[in-house]
Parts: sequence; C-alpha cells; structure tokens
Amino acid sequence: MNSTNSNTRSSNSGQSFRPRANSNNRSSGGFRRNERPGSFSSSATGQPRTNATHSARPALMRRTPDMDNNNGIIGALSNIESIRNIRGTGIERGNLAINHLNPALIDGPSLNTMAPSTFPDGPVVKIIPIGGSNEVGLNMTAFECDNDIFIIDTGIGFSDDKNFPGVDFIVPDTTYLEQNRHKIRGLIYTHGHLDHIGAAPYVLPKLGSIPIYSMPLTLALLKNRMAEFELDVKFIAKVIDLKNPLVLGCFSIQFFRLNHSINDVIGLCIDSPMGRTIYTTDWKFDNTPYDGILSEYDKLAQYGHEGVRLLMTDSLGVLKPGKSISEADVKKTMFGIIKDCKERVIVTAFASTIPRMQFTIDACEKYNRKLGLVGRSMVNNFNICFQLGYIKVPKGLVVDLKELANLPSENVCMLMTGSQNEDMAALSRLARDEHDIVKLQAGDSVIFSSRPIEGNEAAVEDLIAKLSRKGVDVYSPKQFSTHVSGHACQDDLQLLFALTRPDYLQPIHGNHFIIRKTAELGMGMGIPFEHCLIGENGRITEMRATEIVVTDQMVNDGYLLVDGTSVGLVSEAVLEERRQMAQQGTVVLVTTINKNKQLVAGPEIISRGFVFAQSGKPLFEMIKESVKTRFATLKLDPNSPTYFTDLRNSIKNITTDVIFEYTEKTPIIIPVVVQI
Repeated sequence: MNSTNSNTRSSNSGQSFRPRANSNNRSSGGFRRNERPGSFSSSATGQPRTNATHSARPALMRRTPDMDNNNGIIGALSNIESIRNIRGTGIERGNLAINHLNPALIDGPSLNTMAPSTFPDGPVVKIIPIGGSNEVGLNMTAFECDNDIFIIDTGIGFSDDKNFPGVDFIVPDTTYLEQNRHKIRGLIYTHGHLDHIGAAPYVLPKLGSIPIYSMPLTLALLKNRMAEFELDVKFIAKVIDLKNPLVLGCFSIQFFRLNHSINDVIGLCIDSPMGRTIYTTDWKFDNTPYDGILSEYDKLAQYGHEGVRLLMTDSLGVLKPGKSISEADVKKTMFGIIKDCKERVIVTAFASTIPRMQFTIDACEKYNRKLGLVGRSMVNNFNICFQLGYIKVPKGLVVDLKELANLPSENVCMLMTGSQNEDMAALSRLARDEHDIVKLQAGDSVIFSSRPIEGNEAAVEDLIAKLSRKGVDVYSPKQFSTHVSGHACQDDLQLLFALTRPDYLQPIHGNHFIIRKTAELGMGMGIPFEHCLIGENGRITEMRATEIVVTDQMVNDGYLLVDGTSVGLVSEAVLEERRQMAQQGTVVLVTTINKNKQLVAGPEIISRGFVFAQSGKPLFEMIKESVKTRFATLKLDPNSPTYFTDLRNSIKNITTDVIFEYTEKTPIIIPVVVQI
C-alpha cells in the first residue's frame, strides 16, 4: 500500500530531480546548480536490483576511478586490515575494538537476510524528519508504518538575532504528530543534550501520556528539564535494555553505544517490514573515552553483515578530514593549563559536557585546588551525574562558594556555565560584575572548554574581550585544545559506511550544505548516486518494496518560535520587520486632520534607531514639507471607505522616497493619522 495520511499535503517546492545520466559526473557529486533542498535524489532509477545482484556487491565498498577527485577518500576497503588502518592511531593507543571484530563480519558478501533489495508488497514505512534536516539542532524524527508511529528525540534549535530577532529558541512543529497521537507507540531519546531533549516541555504535553525510552542519565536530565518548567506532565519512563530489542508496533529496535561529548549515547537499529535502518544520532568514534566505554563496533559490523537498507547519520563533522580527536587530548591540555596557573582558574563549558566535569575534578585533586560550582544548570547536572555515578568526586573537593572565597587564589577552581555568553549564565554575569558572591580579578584564568555554537561566534568573542579588559587570561579552543568536537569526522564516517554497508544513505543533523557533503562522502565509498537521499524538515521519505524515495509530501511548514512567554508560528514577515527595525530603525509620523479631511497639524516625527535627533533635524524638516506638499495635491475621495488607508500609504511612500534619496536607508515607516 502506497498512500499518505490525509493530514499530509503536497508541496510544490519539493519537486524531485533525476540524477544526471552521465556517471562521470559522480566525482563532483553530480549535483545540479541552484538545486533546492530535497532535490539531491528522489529515488533509484532503472530496474530494481534483485537479491542476487545485491549479494554480488563487494564485501566492502570500493572507490572507483571516477571518484578520485573526492577529497579525503581513503583507499579501497576490501578487508579487515584496511579498516584497521583507518584507525591506525587508535591502534597505537591500544584497546581498539575493531581489532576484536570477527573477520567474518567484515570479509565476504552481505547476507542480506534482513534487508534485501526488494521486498514483498506491504505497508510503506514513512520517515519524517520533524527537525534537524535543515539546520543544526532541533533534532526530531518520526517513523510511521500503518497504525504505528515512534519518535526519536525532541530537541530545541538555537536562534540568533540575525535570522530570528527577538526569538529565544526554536521548537519543532508537531502538528502532524498531534493529529496522529493515537498511533504513537513510544518516544526514544538518544542522549541528553538540549538539541535532543530540550523541546520536551513544549512537545510532551501535546502528545499525551506516551512511553519514553532512554538510558539512565538521559532520563534524569529529561526529568530535570521538565522540572525547570514546573510541568505536571505524566509520562512513563523506561530504561532501555541494550541486550534485547524493543518492539513498538511493527518496529523492532536494537540499540548500540556510541561516543559523543556526553554519556549514555545510543544509536538505533530499526527493523521494519521494509527493511533495516541504522540511525546514529550525534556521535563519533573515540578509542580513548574518559569513561572507558567504546562505541560498539561489533554490533555495527553485525548489522552490516546481516544487511542494512538505509543509514541515517549525523553530518556535523563531515567537513573535517581525518579522524575525530579524543577527549583524552582535552584532558591533557586542561591539566597542563591548570598546573601552570598561579591564580584562580575558571572552567566554563556546557552543563551537559560531562567529560569536562570529570577532567576539572581530576585536575583539582592533582593540583591541590578546591572546586566551586557556579550556575544553576551546572549545579543540577553535576549533582545528577554524581548521584548516578557518572562522575567520581573525592570527598571534600567541592565546597561552597563562600568558603571558596576565603581560600588562597592558587587553591581555587570554579566550574560554571556561560561559555556561549548567554545573558543570565554565570560567566556572563561575572563579566558584568553582577554576581552576588564571585567577582573576577586580574590574573584569573578562564578556560573555555566548548566552542561557540553556530551563529553565536560574535557573542562569545564579545565575552572574551570583556574578560580580557579585566586582566583575565583566556584560554579558548582557537588557541588551545580545550575542546574537541563530539561529531564524526571524515574517517569516522567512512568507517561507519564500511561497517554497515548501507544500500541507501540519508544524512541528517545539519544544514543543507553539510548534509550534501556527507552524501558526497558516501558516494566516494561506493554508495550509488541515486541512493544518496537528501530530505528536509517535514518532507516524508518512504521505504517502499523496490526503492526508498524522498517524496513531495510535507507534514509541516516550519518551526514554532519561543518568543518570551509565547510559543507559536512567528511569520517570516514579522521576523523581517524585526530585522529591518534592528538594522535600519523606525520612523513614526503623526498627522492630524479635521472632520473636513484638512491637514491641521504635523506631521510630527518620532525616530528610534534611525538617526540621532539633532543630526536628523534637516532631514525631518524635508520630510514634513514633502508630506504637506503631497497632502495638498492628493486627490482622494474623503467619503471613500479606503480614505484613511490610502492617506497612510501616501504618507508612507513619500517618506520612504525622501529618506532613501538622502540616506540610502529603508527604516520601518509607521504613518499615524488622527482625526479631530
């Protein structure tokens, strides 16, 4: 059955493009110029492949001569030794799980028992990226088959003043899921970062009491997130069993561990009537993780051996060649900095970056410093991690801030929020001298152990400048290895492709550019051009018997914007007005007429953010005279029901023309007509 829910609607913006017939274009990606999102590939073309054809595929995908121009492509992956060579540095460090894989899982043809190339006619499986396929953050995906839906994550997106002026953050538009809430069998959280759990207070109340599945740390952080909003929402929380599948309707889901910048990260192996999908969430391969828990290479290889029809993977690190850097490198750098500091040390990071918590604790213990916690979310997350055993804290190491203030500077360290210069976060308040207890001092050292999120670079640079003016020594990731990415670089992605050997690839978690680059990397590993799919938020991908396609069907149009205490669809027109006001300013003209529609006063001009009042006087006088002249020559019907609208438009037009002629600016013009 190949139908779409009545709640979906066709979108003209999502027309599919066929891949170019000339396979020689594949080395450059084969993309069309000015291509729209969603148009990278729509489906497989030609005759569907049979199981025999698929079984004849090489054990590991090889690079062909027409792919030689792809940067960063490793050599042919034909056996287990080649895979070992990808992670050669990790082998030198030791404890590399790939060495312990059963060679039979890597060598030899795919069994294709779980995901053959063609399937009997059956229910179509729909994959709906609610968020995370147009931008960084906002991660949320739904899988649907007949009367069963399950959801992965409910993340927030981070706004910026350039694109979303006045907006605090963004949450997914869940209208489609609300309309189909009776089908929802469960919600799985992959890890505890806000771009994966942050929208829960806005989403869960709309979906009803549905079962929620995740790992212990993620569930604890989710509970804390809900408590921040004082919501009395009942949900059934269940800890995932990593050894046994979770059955949600027609879906059977296995879980595997991955490394990231937080603990308890899980990927999903989703078996459905239309084959197997691997969904990775945010991840990287780290062979020396701080907690000693490696990604489960063996499970990934087993899934690939059995047959993977579709791989959906994080794209955020694809532009970085080589392998991902280990958290162990950050620990070494932080220890070196803290050892050499003679005064107080402040470490700032995301409150969910648990490895940095442990590194700071270990450095304090080694170099005889007491640790103080600053910032509500840092204190809350620290306590959660300690209570669940994810961090180890020597007795007496963490002290109250007031006690910390009485210690010698060389024995003081603080761990706090504010690495992104959030307005009310701890470090931002310190930079403004607004914290009640802690005050910055010349000679303090501040270690930024997180990089600016996309779009927030200017705000972080402003914070660093403020700290520098106070005589503070700043250690940032631009100069020191105080942060490493939690996302897979090119070698990690290539290894994932080699282990899982997917028939189709649909990159997720990123903007259109990096999603395309991940698709290109997949082509360089031998995934056919027409099997590399690029979706977008709200656009349905269908797993059918003979193909997987990105369809023209859309289930939502955009985002919900959290704007103060309101949550809703803020139109692009409103956002554009805000941008215009911020960049060009606002001019209000108040004109008074009598009952005979004669001008009796004004226009009086009020300007905000346009020009300084004194310097703008000549221009304002020119505007007044122009409006008066226009008013005298207007031929408007005073009895017309559109008289006041026409008059306001005339005043607005002449004002816009005068201002642009003399300033080349286009402020918001607000004409007000008062009748007395």
